[in-house]
Amino acid sequence: MKAMTLGKRQKNITLASVFTVAGVLYCLISLVNHFLFKTYALDLGLYTHAMYDYVHFRIDDCSMFKDVPQRILSDHFDLYLVLFSPLIYLFGTYTLLVVQIVAVLLGGWGVYKLIGLYTDDDWIPLLASAAFLFSFGVIQPFGFDYHSNVVTAMLLPWLLYFIKQGRYGLASLFVVLFVIGKENMSLWLLFVVIALMWDYRKDKRALWHLVAYAVFSIAYFFIINMIVMPKLGGNGGGFARYAHLGDNYLDIAKNLLMNPGETIRLLFVNTNGLPRFDGVKAEFYICALTTGLVLTLLKPNYLIMLIPLIGQKMLSIDGMFWGISVQYSVEFMPVIIISSFLVIIRLKKQAWRLALAGALLLSVILTTLYTVGVPKAYVSPESICVYQGRHYEQKRFDARYARELIRQIPDDASVCAASMFVPHLALREQIYDLGNRPNPHADYVLITQPYFDVTVYWKKAFPDRDAYETVATDGTIYLLRRK
Repeated sequence: MKAMTLGKRQKNITLASVFTVAGVLYCLISLVNHFLFKTYALDLGLYTHAMYDYVHFRIDDCSMFKDVPQRILSDHFDLYLVLFSPLIYLFGTYTLLVVQIVAVLLGGWGVYKLIGLYTDDDWIPLLASAAFLFSFGVIQPFGFDYHSNVVTAMLLPWLLYFIKQGRYGLASLFVVLFVIGKENMSLWLLFVVIALMWDYRKDKRALWHLVAYAVFSIAYFFIINMIVMPKLGGNGGGFARYAHLGDNYLDIAKNLLMNPGETIRLLFVNTNGLPRFDGVKAEFYICALTTGLVLTLLKPNYLIMLIPLIGQKMLSIDGMFWGISVQYSVEFMPVIIISSFLVIIRLKKQAWRLALAGALLLSVILTTLYTVGVPKAYVSPESICVYQGRHYEQKRFDARYARELIRQIPDDASVCAASMFVPHLALREQIYDLGNRPNPHADYVLITQPYFDVTVYWKKAFPDRDAYETVATDGTIYLLRRK
């Protein structure tokens, strides 16, 4: 199999160029959004406040948006926030956004290293990493805050890399890092290792490790979801999206397996009945096919990895899960891109390999441009379209003045704020999202004019308006202080 090689300097320049463009793009989306107050209490504000609590040896109780105390780990069993919490002293309220950017770039590097194990052709790993870094499922999450499943998905290329190399100590470490990202990641990992058993069916050492990972994954899933989270006071908020399928995980699995025809139908139809979600599922499938899923069909064991992802995405009653937007497609990308390039590598002629890899990269980029421009699923253009001027504007209020008001609030004061201000105020002991948890006893209130006009907020949060005085306002943003 003839390979096309590059000089070391040429390869390094090309690789650095790809990752630099990707990194700049991610920063232009994510960091600009935060700077211009286009990040929100849910989810960046909540997770940033959780890190503040962790680094002060407290467990967050979700008081930011819930009246009844509830441990954040009972809502999502995410231990990454514990690990990342010391970084707030370096990056402040930007911490999780920086972590997410670095994680995705490392994921792209993992794709490059993994594909490089299968071929001597220098171009194929470069094209694979580029296709991954610019895929719609990777780009879209940057338009909406931070989510730990993005970080978890970036571990998959490295897990496959270490298994391929037979470095099972590091592979085992990544298995642990994989499952602690979120309570559902262990279920995905189970299907990942089952799929890999076909590739390593003749390698007894690898098979034994994969079996051990499978047992660990399913045990972790049931212990966390059926014992630990309920004990912590979980109210089934995430599970409620699938309650129409059964009363518990085992009941849901039974119903889906016993009615395969109905299960398949649910994967394609609008199950919540809202017209705005018509065609959203089909749009995702088409975009996945043009991003490489059509080639994944030629490596069918990798389709096993997609089973839990398709299930949790399309069987939810929440239509926001179904489409191409935000963070609900990111886990598909490493599976689809890696499997596609493993298929491309099989081609005997180098010209065919390069032609198909280049065509796939072009298709990926065109698909991504479609998903940030004119998709059927909901996308906020001002949060993700870096090629448009409105992305760099905050039209609802003066962002510079908002930052000036935030600087006037003492670090030890309790604050109740509009959602877009909460992430910037989250590094304090008490912070409340006015839209979800109005608090009449907060020391300071930071809101915009619409919060005065929508009386439900004012009446619920501040029955005694006379208890607050206006510290500063430009007629659009108001900083209030309790007398």
